[in-house]
Amino acid sequence: MSRTLLLCAAAVSAAAAATLGPSDVQALLARSDLARNGWPSYAVRVKISNFEDNKQDEEHLYQVSQKGSDKTHVEFLSPREKGQYLLMLGDDMWIFLPGTSRPVRITPLERLSGNASNGDVARTHYAVDYTAVYLRSEKAGEAECHVLELTAKRKGSTYHRIEYWINAETARPVKAEFYLTSGKHIKSATFDEYQQAAGKTLLRRMTIYDCIRKSSHSVMEYSAFAPREFPEKLFHQGRSDGF
Repeated sequence: MSRTLLLCAAAVSAAAAATLGPSDVQALLARSDLARNGWPSYAVRVKISNFEDNKQDEEHLYQVSQKGSDKTHVEFLSPREKGQYLLMLGDDMWIFLPGTSRPVRITPLERLSGNASNGDVARTHYAVDYTAVYLRSEKAGEAECHVLELTAKRKGSTYHRIEYWINAETARPVKAEFYLTSGKHIKSATFDEYQQAAGKTLLRRMTIYDCIRKSSHSVMEYSAFAPREFPEKLFHQGRSDGF
């Protein structure tokens, strides 16, 4: 494409962005969620590899079962964590530990592994958790992007505020900056690679960077995406036996 055509395309994108109303922006956010949630009910395998000074430190594996936007079961598969699982129901989240009769209440912001929070794995429907406002149109790398500001609208949201770059052509996430209620910038993320799964284009790899400890980052890899129906008992808070 010539430079003139590129400039024209950018101008059209900026003009279109200027006419987006609140409902259009929220719809754009919902469309971007489809790159991480391909079906109303599905399973996915998540591997988190943690790095310090670019040297791999540890690795953890999880089986994630998600039903709708408010029910998630996360089974810990790594040998040292066998028997543990995390459960999200609406705004509430617990971790279940082997040999204990009562689950431990946790928050989405607490660390699951490395720089990945519980909510980074279990809460992936941003259009449900955040209100979106259009900020601007700009490039991120080679991609023309819509930049949104997301503000938490429910107590179960993982972060208070997110700046979110969405590819203007595909509506797939490109990068994000995460902030606490205090305004502190704690993490950034890049959505690095996508894959084809059952006719859908879904996230394959993302990287989360610690904005305080600059030497630390975590890579999240997604595999074995598949639509699946789950029994309601899987998401029952009183269960103590995992699957």
